[in-house]
Amino acid sequence: MNRSIIRNLVVAALLAYPASALGADQAPDVKGKWVGKTHTIIAGRGMHWPKSRGTFEKPALFEKDLVIEITGQEGRRFLGTTTISGGGEKTDEPFIGELTGKDNRRFVFADTDGFWNGQLDGNDALSFCYMHTGGKSKSTVVSCTEVKRTR
Repeated sequence: MNRSIIRNLVVAALLAYPASALGADQAPDVKGKWVGKTHTIIAGRGMHWPKSRGTFEKPALFEKDLVIEITGQEGRRFLGTTTISGGGEKTDEPFIGELTGKDNRRFVFADTDGFWNGQLDGNDALSFCYMHTGGKSKSTVVSCTEVKRTR
């Protein structure tokens, strides 16, 4: 093979490598509407569960409709609103979050009183757990679930 052809192939490979490496680290698009149900255990009462009478000795168990609307994303960082409804109650709460991990498939959110930790499964499902304790909500909550992207 001609030396100039080999040299051109080597240069092309070196130029293409950084572009392909950058593509592997790109954050997936998580904007959109994600829908599911909460699976919550709660001691106390809080913003999303004002009728709860749960205690640590006898916690309340709830399932409500959950909508996560991710309205903005810049790289790995994103923001939006959660809506929890059921039992005649409906609440909205803003959140901010960031994708993490070597493949940007894990995430953390923070809302006004708690934290979400989970992962992106495929491109159309988020599985996660939410936690908060005390603070202005006067409750301790753990809620793990999965939501599916609808748009």
